[in-house]
Amino acid sequence: EPFFQPVVELGSGNVVGAEALARWRHPTRGVLGPDVFLPPLARGGYLDELSWIMLSLAAMEASLWCHADLHMTVSVNVSATSLADPGYADAVTQIVTGHGLEPSAMILELTETEAILNIASALENMTRLRIKGFGLAIDDYGVGYSSMQELSRMPFTEIKIDRSFVAKATTDSKYRLMIEHTVAVAHELGLKTIAEGVE
Repeated sequence: EPFFQPVVELGSGNVVGAEALARWRHPTRGVLGPDVFLPPLARGGYLDELSWIMLSLAAMEASLWCHADLHMTVSVNVSATSLADPGYADAVTQIVTGHGLEPSAMILELTETEAILNIASALENMTRLRIKGFGLAIDDYGVGYSSMQELSRMPFTEIKIDRSFVAKATTDSKYRLMIEHTVAVAHELGLKTIAEGVE
């Protein structure tokens, strides 16, 4: 089930969104994190199914927020393999709008540590999703496969700086400099920047 982590705007202190994080409420072991259940799901080939479940539940919850006059975005992780499916953008749109949520309220996060094997299909799906109004984020930026070239050709709307950089920035000037550089590039490209792990 999704547990929601708030996204807070630094300038105002307002909660402007939330990220849906997958958790398993086990009957005897309590709430379990993804480190416990993702590896066996991956081995069994069920990660895409988990992505669809999380997308649907997050869209349903965010629709309830809108009806309660809480206008925030909701972010959901997507699998890089899903982006190779030609019907992916239409399927996502159908699920999100089927729950009464506007595409502009949904941000799809692509984890940077997953290599995109079929760039052409992924780019087509991402472009179609952007045209429909969805936000697109590159997650865990700084620790994976992305490059400046990818940032320039993929239609991302925001960059999420990996928590390992954020945690070290207060004590290591190299990490602080890398974050400052990333923020500057993001601003030049018109992208929002999210710092993970500020808590």
